[in-house]
Amino acid sequence: MRAYLHNSPEAMARIIVMCLLADSDIDPSELDHESLAKILTSCGLSQHDFMMVLKHYLEDIAADNSGAERINLLEPARINQLLAEVNQHNERIRTLATALSVCKGDHALNNAELAVFQHIMRQWQMDLTDLAIEASQA
Repeated sequence: MRAYLHNSPEAMARIIVMCLLADSDIDPSELDHESLAKILTSCGLSQHDFMMVLKHYLEDIAADNSGAERINLLEPARINQLLAEVNQHNERIRTLATALSVCKGDHALNNAELAVFQHIMRQWQMDLTDLAIEASQA
């Protein structure tokens, strides 16, 4: 898995990408114009740069699992590696709030998505109050 600078727009975007792919599917509503605008604004990336983060994430997942029968998108060690690249509280809140907002774009959070969000909140020592505060300021 390639490394990004800590708290960089790319590191934040990759966590959002990971959340989008947690259910092995990107619903069209999760990357529609409004959702994509939220991501780009939150991370401070151009659309091209965000799509490159998505492309690189998929390439890295494939490379990390070459030869394996199955690819585990929710490998805890990989998730924790990505989460470690965002270590400032404000960036963590903004990243998770954006990911949650975009992932609920299809009006559903499945068990895999919920598990990822719960894992992130445990790793980053956050609770729903932190996200609610961010959402109310958006």
